[in-house]
Amino acid sequence: AEHYNLLPPKDANASSVLVIDVGGLSTSISLVSGDKEVLHSSSFPFGGDTFIDALVSHLIRNFDGFQHEAAHGGLSRDGNSPLSFKPTLSDASALQRLYEASTHAIHELSNKTRCDINIPYLTMDLETRQPKHLEFGMARQVVESEVQSFVSNSLVPHLESGDITLSPSFPPPTTLSALFSSAIMSTLEKSALTPFNLRAILLVGGGARIPLV
Repeated sequence: AEHYNLLPPKDANASSVLVIDVGGLSTSISLVSGDKEVLHSSSFPFGGDTFIDALVSHLIRNFDGFQHEAAHGGLSRDGNSPLSFKPTLSDASALQRLYEASTHAIHELSNKTRCDINIPYLTMDLETRQPKHLEFGMARQVVESEVQSFVSNSLVPHLESGDITLSPSFPPPTTLSALFSSAIMSTLEKSALTPFNLRAILLVGGGARIPLV
């Protein structure tokens, strides 16, 4: 951004740049001085993969072929990582196919408001022994609602109970927008700066292309 002159000119009061990098597994917020020194950096477990996880979770809970596992289909803590939340399913092959279809759907929903998800022969009916096919019309709003629910019900309580601190100047966030605002203010407060000291805010990373972000 500096090389291509995309940033506004420096001045005495606003020389720092805030870089928000929305990756696949996490979002990092870094405050960079005019001398390109990182003044403060923090991260939290939210990224583009969160949308994929949320869609997979939604499909597990709403596809009648998985009703016997619906109670376990929500996003939950991954025992292998304290900062990971993943849907669970006993059929590993079906879960992999759900992830492949959901990844494609999230890419589609970044450019339009609806898409179709079709996965033939996803599972077998335990009573009739006939194959069951997943066919869903998915709206972007449904995925965004799932993500917002995950943020308020799971992610924020996890952040508040751990070492990752949000801004004490803000109430507990209940939406993704409020979460980002609180995390940004926390970064500024720890560096004794205010938004008026920022020269620019850069939003980067693959997850930054998702409309809700």
